[in-house]
Amino acid sequence: MSYRFTDLDISLVTVENYHEVLKASLAAQVQPFIPPEGSFETLDLQRYLELVKSYEVTSTDLIHGLSLADQIRITFSDMKAATICEKFPDIDLATKRRYRCVAEYLIRQGELTKLKDEKNKLIKKLGNMGKMVVIYQPLPKLCKTLHQTGLGQFIKDEQQAAKVNQRNALQREDWWGETDDPTCDREGLCGHV
Repeated sequence: MSYRFTDLDISLVTVENYHEVLKASLAAQVQPFIPPEGSFETLDLQRYLELVKSYEVTSTDLIHGLSLADQIRITFSDMKAATICEKFPDIDLATKRRYRCVAEYLIRQGELTKLKDEKNKLIKKLGNMGKMVVIYQPLPKLCKTLHQTGLGQFIKDEQQAAKVNQRNALQREDWWGETDDPTCDREGLCGHV
């Protein structure tokens, strides 16, 4: 969702003009923090936007240039519940902490959730470091976001990938006489969107 920060000068965003300056989804995300509901002042809002931007835009993947959020999205696109340790077994402790922070961000975005039992208690398992860690469950919005950001070809779920390939073929053929929008759901070809 790094497109939300394209051509955005965060220093110009204020609590008074955020609705006009930010993309709609980003404005909706920050609105609970703006008075009268929230307590953000302009500097708080700008710091928050810089943090969100760092999750979405900052790349640690030198090969593909993917943000941490996109790396997590692609890794969890198999739609299987797992821990950060299971999905990223070879990363160092400091990086795992960053991934967990980004996973919390993706939870607030509605792309991941933490598994809970019938009593609404977190389900945990023993992680690589011998500590109990939470299990993250990907949600359908995760695949939708990958589609919207042009990363649909990296989706790991085989059914989902087949739908993406079929949809892309139809888009190239332009069956409907128009350019297809990546958020469409014609014939159910966009999968989990």
